[in-house]
Amino acid sequence: MSRNIGNLIFSKQMFYKIGGMVGAIAVLLSSGVAIAEDIGVAITQDAERYVTVGHDKLGNRIALDKETIRGTTYKLYGMYKDGIFETTFHASCQESRLFLNRIAIYSSQGQLLQEDNKTGEIPFVANSSPGKAMQIVCKQISK
Repeated sequence: MSRNIGNLIFSKQMFYKIGGMVGAIAVLLSSGVAIAEDIGVAITQDAERYVTVGHDKLGNRIALDKETIRGTTYKLYGMYKDGIFETTFHASCQESRLFLNRIAIYSSQGQLLQEDNKTGEIPFVANSSPGKAMQIVCKQISK
């Protein structure tokens, strides 16, 4: 499982968000396809919560959830099949180092389908989605 998920992280850069499940799915769907009745309301309510830091190869948004930022730990979310892919990172801002802490895949109803808590350093690439999110997080804590 972790090898397949790891390959997705590094080759497809597929990340995104679950919290406020309906809102997250609505915000992440670049096609605007409705999954639930509350989608229109959720988009309005959650649009400022999620910052787009990139797109995967299919054009799906990769989003930083500003409400999950805790110090230099943050989460990115992306579409994965009909669910959501969540990755948790920890940044070492002064050293420009980035660490992967957790990977999880959720169904569209928010049920945890797969989880991998294998941690490790990943390359910091400034123009990648995790790199852009890291820059936002590091800038925020330096204020």
